[in-house]
Amino acid sequence: MKERIHPTPLSTKGKTIILLIILGILAMWGFAIYAYLLMPKAVPAHFGISGEPTRYGHKSGFFILPIVSTIIPVLFLLLTKYRFTLINKYPNLGNFPTFLITNLPKISEEKRGVWINKYFESIILGTGFAFTIFFFIAEIVIFFGEIQGKLSLWFIVFSITMPVWLILALIFYLRKFKLEMLKEIKEIP
Repeated sequence: MKERIHPTPLSTKGKTIILLIILGILAMWGFAIYAYLLMPKAVPAHFGISGEPTRYGHKSGFFILPIVSTIIPVLFLLLTKYRFTLINKYPNLGNFPTFLITNLPKISEEKRGVWINKYFESIILGTGFAFTIFFFIAEIVIFFGEIQGKLSLWFIVFSITMPVWLILALIFYLRKFKLEMLKEIKEIP
């Protein structure tokens, strides 16, 4: 992308999603500390597909979940923070959708930043929020699975199908986003 896109502040929606992601991360860590204090020293460390424990370990292993679960939402927050640097200096590195890159120059200069923000608020931060919620639910369910000695069957199904639902939601929203952008540049009525 040859034209520079001027930084535009996030909307209230974007700032709210960032706040929700941060609160979700804090809730994950708060719950992890609370759960650690309640657990016996030896807890199930791995569950098989049937939900039964296949390996036991020390309760400190429970902290692996919030550590790993924090990485992805933080990456989404960093991508959003440096979105204009990323799109202005390294547009290919961002792997942005083709319709965004090809149609952005057709939008007036003062509105390009707004469209970048819409993309990051809806797609990037929305996905980050979905992951944060999923990881928090996973942490709670795994904690109760460790306490009860069996993981819930609904959670196994949920965790296997969740990526499919997330991908379908992203495809649907990207299509909606593309149609809104094409309306903006008046390529569709």
